[in-house]
Amino acid sequence: MTVFTGAGISVESGIPDFRSPGGLWSKYNPGIYCEYNTFCESPHLFWQMGRELALEVHLANGGADHLRDGLREAEPNAAHRALVDLENMGKLRTVITQNIDSLHQRAGSSNVIEIHGTMATATCMSSGKQVPQAEILRQWVAAREGKPDSSLRADIATDKWYPKHAETGGVLKPDVTMFGEALPAGALGRSWKAVLGSPVCLVVGTGLNVMPANMVPGLVKWRWGTLIVLNLDHSGSSSADIFLQGKAGEVLPRLVEAVRQRNSSG
Repeated sequence: MTVFTGAGISVESGIPDFRSPGGLWSKYNPGIYCEYNTFCESPHLFWQMGRELALEVHLANGGADHLRDGLREAEPNAAHRALVDLENMGKLRTVITQNIDSLHQRAGSSNVIEIHGTMATATCMSSGKQVPQAEILRQWVAAREGKPDSSLRADIATDKWYPKHAETGGVLKPDVTMFGEALPAGALGRSWKAVLGSPVCLVVGTGLNVMPANMVPGLVKWRWGTLIVLNLDHSGSSSADIFLQGKAGEVLPRLVEAVRQRNSSG
């Protein structure tokens, strides 16, 4: 099968769903804070939202109010690990994800298509040089804890802060797809190929609201395949051949166990 995941699979890792009531996008208009041209003119707006998200994840994972002990990041949960189990059992070939958190890779999934890019790296807009996410977190923690010069502390205080490449001084842009940008080269085509080559597509944790990625899972119907949707609410139930409702971290391990039992009895 091919699996297509969204924000719902990572909520149990302490990463909030932007679109849920009270989520970040109820406070930060994505058409402004996540828009490419706006980022080029005012990069601090995106990073203002990004800092709040990072702090939410830090606190959700047991971090202290101060960051002197480091910033806690999200860890893969039982749902991510269950997909690795399905891959190891030979039942899962490809994971396509709308998420930018790299939790599938960290859990051990070997073939992941990040259709909206990743926060794991960032690129200098003036030189094209790439840095790991750890460099951005290092700069933010240093600025927040008052370690750099006074100008950077002032930037944090006035929400004007954004990370810069240590060598070039250029603005660092996360390697995610913002509104107004094309999807990562080849990601959409590889996703289509994966779904069209699978008899089953399992959708986990997404209401399939974001174009054009939301069109990908339905391609399984072109080969008379089966579309399975797993969500906490009823999102996607009308288009699913099989609909599963519940938390991904609870339902997917049960699905793995059912597959194991079927294999052992067959």
